[in-house]
Amino acid sequence: MSLLTNLSYHKRLLIIFLSFLFIYYNLLTQTKNSEIINQTAKPIRILYLIRTAAHFYRIRLIYLLQTWISLVKDDVFFTSDLLLPNISETHMILTKEVCGSEAHSMNILCCKTAHDFIIYHRYLSKYDWFCHFDDDQYVNVNKLKEYLSTLDSNQPYYVGRASWSDTIKRSKEPFPYPFWFATLGAGVCLSKHSISLLEPYTQSVSAFIDGCINENYHDDIYLAFLLNGYLNISLTQNSHFHSHLEKSFYHDKQTFLRTFKNEITFGFGKPDRYPHFLPRLYQSNLDPYRIRTLHCLLNTQLKECERKIQQHLFNSTK
Repeated sequence: MSLLTNLSYHKRLLIIFLSFLFIYYNLLTQTKNSEIINQTAKPIRILYLIRTAAHFYRIRLIYLLQTWISLVKDDVFFTSDLLLPNISETHMILTKEVCGSEAHSMNILCCKTAHDFIIYHRYLSKYDWFCHFDDDQYVNVNKLKEYLSTLDSNQPYYVGRASWSDTIKRSKEPFPYPFWFATLGAGVCLSKHSISLLEPYTQSVSAFIDGCINENYHDDIYLAFLLNGYLNISLTQNSHFHSHLEKSFYHDKQTFLRTFKNEITFGFGKPDRYPHFLPRLYQSNLDPYRIRTLHCLLNTQLKECERKIQQHLFNSTK
């Protein structure tokens, strides 16, 4: 028998009361922190661009739509091979006709990234920041806003996580210098000034693809080459962006639980590239990557999340 089973009825009630008190304190703290941020930081406008495909809708994208996208849905746009259910066509650009299949070849990836810039240039006057994410990423939008609020979008910024532990080594002309590049799979944000400066190099899909081929660079490396070489904009590295390729991110449970509220993006994937050690607030078929659980732990003020956490705490004391 567990310890809780042996506890008296009054002690069980005390545990439940203390659990609810903890939730209330957490909610109060989160609200106050949010108010402080809103009072001290100027409001910023972020465009969120998600690269996806129709066959990923049910197995990945649906969990983003249920969680972080729901918080900023009016500012979220998509590139996809085909139309997606329940998403406005005005928030979507289709790539299949121009880019072809879903293979991860240099040409196709560069073609898809070139479509990002069609959306970016279209809404340049409306937003301060333009961020690319993949459909296997959870975005902590509050932390992203908090971080980008510390930067001036009228200055040229290229923000993300360095893909490698060292720079790209380059010796050929033009610009025979090493440079850092950020993996698009962890999320990349560009200031509106950077988007404006990139216009000559991104004004057509074919020009971007030809540039990739000529330099023999994949899309994220070619983007970094344009920024570093032609525009002298170096990578502003942020280690709080994470892709599903990071093997160690979810392996240290204690470190993750201590730091996850400060992270900005969370890549996820099977078999073990997701926070599998988090409590199960939803049935496994409704939350296979624990993304909905993560969303609730980061947003305890949401009604559904408050209810789910209370329900979990209550059940754990039975």
